Amino acid sequence: MLLADGLKKNNIILKAKSKDRWALIDEMLDIAVKNKDIHPDKRKSVKKSLVEREKSMSTGIGNSVAIPHCTTEDVSEVVIMLAMNSDGIDFDAVDNAPVRIAILLIVPKSRFAQHIKTLASIAKVMSDGSFREELLKLKTASAVLKALKEQQQ
Repeated sequence: MLLADGLKKNNIILKAKSKDRWALIDEMLDIAVKNKDIHPDKRKSVKKSLVEREKSMSTGIGNSVAIPHCTTEDVSEVVIMLAMNSDGIDFDAVDNAPVRIAILLIVPKSRFAQHIKTLASIAKVMSDGSFREELLKLKTASAVLKALKEQQQ
């Protein structure tokens, strides 16, 4: 699955308020619950899966990007969120750079192959430095989605 195909406009946070990676994961999960992408009763277990994955190895992949992710039986469809923070958040990234773009990926356990393909797709689109800078300048979720679709054509 391409990032642009799985990301919904209401799952884009243009100016995340969080100051650390744990708060950012919470902020993103809160919106996923609000948007009915995660059932409120499943939020705690989804967060536990994300935190366990993050503690095993940071999902800060470098170049100011993090992809916190997990597979879980607590969702029936792929959930993708995108959050931007121009100040940057310490994510214990591989290059020690603060994360300015975070993409949360939650995939049903039964779709592990899709999980790997989607992670690869996200990493590929986020490897372009000029594109990342362009994303951070956009003012609306619609513009972010449009830019992602154009980039992934």
